[in-house]
Formats: sequence, structure tokens, C-alpha cells
Amino acid sequence: MSSEEMLYAQGAKIWVPHAELVWESATLEESYRKGAGFLKICTESGKLKEVKLKADGSDLPPLRNPAILVGQNDLTTLSYLHEPGVLHNLRVRFCERQIIYTYCGIILVAINPYAEMPLYGPSIIRAYRGHAMGDLEPHIFALAEEAYTKLERENCNLSIIVSGESGAGKTVSAKYAMRYFAAVGGSESETQVERKVLASSPIMEAFGNAKTTRNDNSSRFGKFTKLLFRNQMGVMFLQGATMHTYLLEKSRVVYQAQGERNYHIFYQLCAARSKYPELVLDHQDKFQFLSMGGAPEIERVSDAEQFNETVQAMTVLGFSIQQIADIVKILAGILHLGNITVSKKFNEGSEEEDTDSCDIFHNDIHLQITGDLLRVSAEDLRRWLLMRKIESVNEYVLIPNSIEAAQAARDALAKHIYAKLFQYIVGVLNKSLNNGSKQCSFIGVLDIYGFETFEVNSFEQFCINYANEKLQQQFNQHVFKLEQEEYLKEGITWTMIDFYDNQPCIDLIESRLGVLDLLDEECRMPKGSDESWAGKLIGKCSKFPHFEKPRFGSTSFFIKHFSDTVEYDVNGFLEKNRDTVSKELTQVLSESNMSLVKQVMTLEEIDTLSVDSAKSSTLGGRVVISAGRKQQGNDTRRRVVPSKQHRKTVGSQFQESLSSLISTLHATTPHYVRCIKPNDDKVAFKWETAKIIQQLRACGVLETVRISAAGFPSRWLYPDFYMRYQLLVYRSKLDKNDMKLSCRNIVIKWIQDEDKYRFGNTQIFFRAGQVAFLEQVRANLRKKYITIVQSVVRRFIYRRQFLRIQLVINGIQRHSRGFLARQRVQKMREARAGLILSKYARGWLCRRRYLRLRHSIFGIQTYARGMLARSKFHAMRDHYRAVQIQRFVRGALARRAYQKRRRNIIICQAAIRRFLARRKFKRMKAEAKTISHMENKYMGLENKIISMQQRIDELNRDNSNLKHKTSEISVLKMKLELKKTLEAEFKNVKAACQDKDKLIEALNKQLEAERDEKMQLLEENGHAQEEWLSQKQTWRQENEELRRQIDEIIDMAKNAEVSQRNQEDRMLAEIDNRELNEAYQRAIKDKEVIENENYMLKEELSRLTAGSFSLHGRKASNASSQNEDDVGYASGKNTLDINRPPDLLSKNYSYNDSTSLVVKLRAILEEEKQKHKNLQEQYIKLASRHKPTEDSFRPACCLAGRGP
Repeated sequence: MSSEEMLYAQGAKIWVPHAELVWESATLEESYRKGAGFLKICTESGKLKEVKLKADGSDLPPLRNPAILVGQNDLTTLSYLHEPGVLHNLRVRFCERQIIYTYCGIILVAINPYAEMPLYGPSIIRAYRGHAMGDLEPHIFALAEEAYTKLERENCNLSIIVSGESGAGKTVSAKYAMRYFAAVGGSESETQVERKVLASSPIMEAFGNAKTTRNDNSSRFGKFTKLLFRNQMGVMFLQGATMHTYLLEKSRVVYQAQGERNYHIFYQLCAARSKYPELVLDHQDKFQFLSMGGAPEIERVSDAEQFNETVQAMTVLGFSIQQIADIVKILAGILHLGNITVSKKFNEGSEEEDTDSCDIFHNDIHLQITGDLLRVSAEDLRRWLLMRKIESVNEYVLIPNSIEAAQAARDALAKHIYAKLFQYIVGVLNKSLNNGSKQCSFIGVLDIYGFETFEVNSFEQFCINYANEKLQQQFNQHVFKLEQEEYLKEGITWTMIDFYDNQPCIDLIESRLGVLDLLDEECRMPKGSDESWAGKLIGKCSKFPHFEKPRFGSTSFFIKHFSDTVEYDVNGFLEKNRDTVSKELTQVLSESNMSLVKQVMTLEEIDTLSVDSAKSSTLGGRVVISAGRKQQGNDTRRRVVPSKQHRKTVGSQFQESLSSLISTLHATTPHYVRCIKPNDDKVAFKWETAKIIQQLRACGVLETVRISAAGFPSRWLYPDFYMRYQLLVYRSKLDKNDMKLSCRNIVIKWIQDEDKYRFGNTQIFFRAGQVAFLEQVRANLRKKYITIVQSVVRRFIYRRQFLRIQLVINGIQRHSRGFLARQRVQKMREARAGLILSKYARGWLCRRRYLRLRHSIFGIQTYARGMLARSKFHAMRDHYRAVQIQRFVRGALARRAYQKRRRNIIICQAAIRRFLARRKFKRMKAEAKTISHMENKYMGLENKIISMQQRIDELNRDNSNLKHKTSEISVLKMKLELKKTLEAEFKNVKAACQDKDKLIEALNKQLEAERDEKMQLLEENGHAQEEWLSQKQTWRQENEELRRQIDEIIDMAKNAEVSQRNQEDRMLAEIDNRELNEAYQRAIKDKEVIENENYMLKEELSRLTAGSFSLHGRKASNASSQNEDDVGYASGKNTLDINRPPDLLSKNYSYNDSTSLVVKLRAILEEEKQKHKNLQEQYIKLASRHKPTEDSFRPACCLAGRGP
């Protein structure tokens, strides 16, 4: 199976073209086979399609990158480097993760989020300081840190080139880059330099930025800012800056398209007109130069506040108050100049219009205001707006201007004044930013316009795209150079990479008989026009492959730029290229009484990038003045530009300046920032694929990707490659100590073509798609291994289920057979029991007649005696309970009174102690402020702590000894009471023994008299004895059953008591007051009573069971020892004496009837349970009544701490 067939297997993800989305994801429904003419796919929207293929498979659709590579920080690390892969990676990062920065090799791609992002604070600057690119997330600060680190390490010149279309965020990116350099290159003694560098941005934005349909703050000029650094002890410090500007859009001063604005400074000045009443300004809609676009406002921007920031920044950068006042006068003069009305002129003596001339009223208010503001003669200004002077060989000829010519002269003068003013402001900025010290090295930040294409493209778009062609050529050469250096550093063999060279397109523009050359030639022609120039272009430039003539008409032409083919409209090319202004009007301004106007109109025009930095340069309204040159105050030091230099075209000047810029960039190490505009609606994080892909093609990102893809784009460090792909070979071919050899074994096994990879010194280089192939192999192997593991696990699970079912079936069979056997035995047992029952039934009938009679007699006696005993017991119990209730009530009332009185006493004590404590606190607070008090306070503190700890230990030991002795005293008291009770019982027993001895002697005499009678009854007694033995056996069984039941009842009672005791222990742990402890002790004593009663019941039952029974009743001798085993706690004995009347214990019961015995025992047990329940309820009520709260617990704790 070929690698294509493995990669294009069923289920593989691919990209297919789409009309709206540009690229759409799809899944293969069938695997690809070599030679197949189509592919069956299912798109992401669920549609089934067939994609036609060539027989050789050269047009296979691009594959999607593996999931592990989606969202990578660097686009060049993608396995498949193609347009849809780059686009998808950017979309995932921007839309899903909201990350606006992404690397593409040496390029930083920045997508404008149209939202505030917390990414540029001081903490972020500190986070990126000292980290190389790639260590952290992509960021403009990471690129700036890379440049600054290279500056420190190699002491070389560097540059950062920021490009992109209008609204992409170029100005903001350049601003943040300069902010980073100002932050990391500053020091405490140079904070003023940093402030000046950062303050230059609002000034340049006010005078050089404007609102367009694409951007609210679009830079309408190119800017190359040099940040100058000096080396001090190996550390680069920012010492100043210089600024170079290119191609200021002067036409915007006099014309704006619909939805656009003039430069910000005009609107800011109108918003702050109340501060300058001498300017005679009005609302911006009243001025011709400001109302053309119909969009004077910008959302969420206050022009008045922006004007204050601009003035403040100008103050920081050294503009004096007089200079600022003169600048605003010149700006106001430009606005009033635009409002000068040029009217029709009629021939003298008739109403016929003179089309060759025009007129301006002498009392035109705006003409007068313009003259006053600029300090020039309003009449001279009017004269040369209406007339022009043509110079011949020996004389001058005055020719009147038409309305159109006069308006053009007015607009040209306004553009010329603003361009010169812009030039002057840049010069002052450079003078303020550079302190004149010797330059060591610099970092240049180039903020230049990106590739532009509109419905109508004119001279400005032509120059912008020409500059981008030159920058793209420099970029391609630099990228190619870095790619080859990387291969040489890793020591791998390589072949020359073919990359797109746009030199033919540049030759079309700047070569002999090229576009610019023909344009300059046509400008020198007396009757040159845009149409004749277009004809020359079609005739001379058709030989160039990048030039196309239009199908219809001859007023446009096409140029195939590196990113797109652009159609240029020739209308206005010659006029914009000439950029002429009347020499007489400039002479009027040069004679102004305002020094700033005179100084501005006589500035020199010298290119600064190709000569020494001490010179100044201008570029048809674009100026660079070196900070090293000091402005001379004497007008004789200035050189007035002769008239011939006014004929120097804008195109030739821009070509020279651009060549100087490219030379400067070639002499530096460049870094690139490509800004992308995601949508035209300025909606946050909205993604428009068609617009973004066009910008990626235009800014060179895809060209970088193509150059990388032509070589070895995928690169893995040996440890990373080993950790991820070690499962692709057997363990015997792996060696952790030699990862390079292990990686070689992995690659050689799966990639047979040696041209698909290279082994470098530290990395492995792969051609495009090879990493994805290894990912596919890895995924297949993992799938295979996972399937094996799953099969083993499933076998284990199902075998365990089988063994469990088998065990259950065997158990069911075993129990079933046992059940049948037991059922059979039960039947046999029941048959035998039936015979036995029939035998005993006859005997039982006879016995029943006898027992019924005896039971009746015993029953009458039993119930009579029981009724008497119960009545007496109830009377005693009621008396006892009444006494207990009275005791508890009196105790509660006494405790309540005691607690109330104690609480009052505590309150009084607390008030007094609080008073004393406050007085002592004030005294101590006063003493604490003295040093001697602090010394005394901490003197000997350690010894006091040790002595206090020893004292606490001694108290704890004494407390434990006292507790132990207290427990011993209670035990000794109980033993003493028990001994006294035993002595009383012993006396009673001794007296009873004497009475019984006398009774025994009487009985012996009676026995001798009755002996003869008993001998006769021996035979009858023998038969009765046999019946008694059988009855005794039956009673014994019933007694055992009763004993078992009583044991169960006793166990239940003990369990209830244990649970109750645990609950009481928890409550006692939470409640720490004396009254509740006493209640708990009383409850414990009551429970001991219940335990002793249970114990006595068991003893009584054992005596009843073990005693001998007679047919007629128990004799007196059988009850003589009833108190011999009555030992234990005195509380148990007293409780029995209270709850059981003496006559109840001394009565002779008949124990022949087991039923009556069970009833009596159960009655006694129920009484004990009822008593236990009453005690428990009484305890709960007492505990709930005395449940402590936070307020009641504090005084108790205080009393416990102070003692009684």
C-alpha cells in the first residue's frame, strides 16, 4: 500500500474548495485507490459529492492536519503546509480561542480583534522580558524582545516591518512595539526620553491619520522610526529617536470620499474653537474641506479630548506655546482658504460670462481671515489665485485663471501648506527626540501601508503597491536566506529552493521605458495628458508579462502584482505626479510676517536615508529631518528651492526614497509583523474567510508557507520525536541513551524515500506530509493494540460471567436437592410425631381434668393476692413520684433564683472590671509608647513562658490525681454503705434462724407423729412422683423458652441503655455546667437501679427454675435463703425495697402453672420499662431547658475559670 493510499483511507479528513467559505472540510466515504478517477466525499454540511481526479493523482485534495497540530503557535510547524491548513489554524486560534497573534516562521501574524484586549500592561511586558520567541504565546512583545535581545547580544541594527491594509491595526502594533522598547531600554535618568518617544504617537496620529471607510484611525503616510540605543556596560539604553515619513496623502486635505474624514487635527481644532476665538472657527460642517465625506464624527471618540492630548504631547516634545499657537493659525488658515469662493466673471458692459477668467470678491470674509491668520497680503493672495505668470525668454506673461484653474491653484496651495507644516512638525519631533549624542545602533519600526486594491485605483494606490512589491522582494530574499542558514546550521544536505521572484514586476515599474519612466516623460511634455500616457504604456509596456491592456477603452491598465492583478485608472496620474504649485503663491507665503509660515515655506528637500543623518529630506510632501541637525534661526542659512526643483515628480522622488529604505532594511536584521483585517464591519472576532485569504496572499504569509513547504517544514527535536513515536518499532531497536539512533531506526522503518527526511545535529527535518503519515501509522498501530487489549478484557469479563452463572446454577441445584430431601424427612418425622401425639393426648385428657381443678383454685388465690399487692405498690409508687416531682420543682426554682442572682452579680462585676480595665488600658497604652516599657515588657518573657508551662503541667498532674482519688472515695462510700446493709441483713437472718430452729424442733415432733401416715402414702406417692417427673420435664422446657425470651428482652433493654448512654455522653461533652452534671448523675443512678432490678429478676428466675417443686406448694424452708445472694450496690437493693412490697416477696406462689409465671414476669418487666421511659423523658426535658447558648455559656466559662 502506497503512502497516498494509506493517507487517503476511508474516514480521512480533507479540504475541498467552496464558493463562499473558500475551503470546506470533508470526509472520505471510500478509500483512495491509485488510478481512481474520482473520490466520494461527505462535506461538513452533510452533502455527498464526487471529486474528479487525474489518473496520476496529482490533484488530490489537500489533507487536514492531525488534531494534535490544530491551533499551533507557529504555522510552519503544521504537517500539511497549504492554504486551507493555514486558514483553519488561524480561524481556530482567533475565533475559538480568541488569540490574535500567531507565528509564521519569522512573521508575526496579528489579526485585529476590534475589541479591547488585556495584553499590553506592564505585567505582560515583564513576563516577556528575557524570554525567547516560542517560550511564551505569540505576541508583539515577544517579537520586540527578540529584536532587543539581538541588539544587546550582537550590537547590530535591526528593523521591524509592520504592514497590512487600512484598518488591520498597523499603527497600534507599531505603537506597542515602541512602547516595549521604551520600557525595557529606559533607566531612571532617561524617563524623559521614554515619555517623548511615546508622546510622538498622538501627534503623528493627529496630523497624519484620518477616518476612512475601512478604518477610523488610518495612517495616511508611511513612517520609519529609528529608536536609537547606546551601549553602557553591555546594556542597551534608549537615548533618542528619529522619524522618516513617506508619501503623505496630500489630496485628502482638499478632498475626501463619502464616509471619510480629513486629518484628525482639523476636527480636533474645530471642537476646541472656544479656546481660540481669534481663529474665527465654526462647526466643522461649515468648512468645505471638512464636509465632503459627510461623516464628521467617530464613535466613542471625543475630538476635544484628543486635541488636549495632542497639545499636551506637543508640550512634552518641546513645542513652545507660541509655536503651538502659530501651528493652529496655519491650520485654521487652510480651512478658511478652502472656503474662499471663486465666482464667475462677466465681460464689461454685458452680461456675457467670461469662461477664461474668474473673480473673487474683495470683501470675501474667508479671504480676509486667511490673510490675517497667515500674516500675508490678502490682495496678493487674491491676485495670484486669479492670475498665473508664464515666463518666456525675456519677459513674463500674466494669464487669467478659469474657475477650475483658480480652484485647483487654491487646493494646490492648501496641500502645499499642509505638507510643509507636516514636514516642519516632523523636524521638531526629531530634534526633540534626539539629544545629539553619538549613535551606537538602532531598531527601526516601519509602519507602512499594505497592498491596496479598490474599485477605482489611482496614483496613490500605484505607489503603495509599488512599495509593497519592493518590500515583498526583500522579504522573500530574507526568508530564503534564513531557511538556507537553518539547514547549514543543522549540517544537512539541501538543494536550492525555488521561490517566487517579483523582479519582473518591479522592472515593469522602474526600468527604462517602464511605468514611472514614461510617466515622468509625459509630465515633461507641454501638452501631456493622461490619455496620451496611457497610449504610450500600451505601446511600450506590452512586452512585459506582468502588464495587461484593457479589453475596452484606453483609460486604464492592469499590473499583475504578487498578490493580485490590479486595474489602475489613468485619470489624475499626471497631475498628482507633477504636484505643482504656483511659485507666486509660495512667494506670497514666503513674505509672510509670521516667522513660522516663512520658516515652513523655505524648508529644504533632501533625501535622508541615502546620505548622512545630519541632512533632511522631503518626498513631495513627505519629509525626514535628522534629529542631529539643529534648525538655524537665520534665514540666510536656508536655501530657497529654485523653480526647476518644483518640476521634480513625486514618482521619481518616491522611487529614490524607496530605494534608500530598501537599502536601509538590507543593512539591518528585519522582523516582520503582518496585520490582518478580519472583516469590514469592525465587529469583534468576526471571521470573513474570503477577505482574510486575500490578505494572507497579499502580505506574503502564504509565500512564506510555500517556501517552507518546498524545503523541510516539519522539524522535531530528537527527545520529542522519540517520546511520541517510540511505539512504531520494537523495543530492541530503542536506546534511551542514544535517542538519535533510536529516531533513525523509527524513520528508516516507515519512510523508505530518503529524500523525505534529513537528520540534523539536533533536529529531524521532514518534507510536507511526512509527520501526518507517521501520525496515521501511529494511530493505526494504537488502534491495533487497543483492539487486542479490548479482546483480552472482553474474554476475561465474559469468562468471569460464565463462571459466576455456573456457580449460581450449581448452588440452585444443591439447595433444591436439599429442600426435597428435607421435605421427605419432614413427612417421615410428622408421621412418627403423630403416633407420639396420639399416645400423649390420652394421658393429657386425664391430666387436664385434674389440672383444671387445681388451676382454678390457684388462680383465685393468685389474683386475690396480686390485686392486694398491686394496690399497695401503686400507692407507694404514687407517693414516690410526688416526692420526686416536688424535689425537682423546688430544685429548679432554687437554681433559677440562684442563676438570676449570679447573673446580676456577674453583670456588676463585669461593669466594674470593664471600668477598671479601661482605666488600666489607657494607662498601659500611655506607658506602651515609651521605649522603657517595651524593654520591661519583653524582659524575661521566655523564662515566664517556661515557668508557666511547668506550672500548667504540675496543675494537670494534680488534677488527674485528684480525679483518681475522687473516684476512689465514691467507690469506698459505696462499699461502706453495702457493708452496713449486709450487717443489718445478717442480724435479721440470725434472728430468723433462731425462729426457724424452734420451728424445726416442733416440726420434728410433728413428723414423728405423721411418719406412720406417710408410710401408707408411699405407694401412692410413687405413682404421683412419676407423673410429677414428666410434668417437671415439660415445665423445664417452658422455663427455658421463657428464659430465652427474657434474655432477649434484657439484651434489647441493654442496647437501648447503651445508645441512650452514648447520646448522653455527647450531650455532656457539649454542656459544661454544674446543674446539668447533677441531673446527669441522677439519671445514672436511676439507670443503675434499672440494671440492679434486671439483675434481681434474673436471680429470682434462676432460683425459681433451680428450686424444687411440690404438688401442694412451697414450704417455708424453701424461702429461707432469699436474701443470701442479695449483694451488690446499695442503690439496687433500695430500689427493689421501694418498688416491691415485702409481702409480695414473702408470699408463697404456686409455680405449677407456667402461664401465670410468664404473665407475672412480663408485668414486672413492663413496669421497669415504663419507669425507665419516664426517667428518660424527665432527663430530656431537663436537658432542653438548660441547653446552653453562646450568651449563657460565656458567664459559665468565666465562673469556671474564676472558681466559686
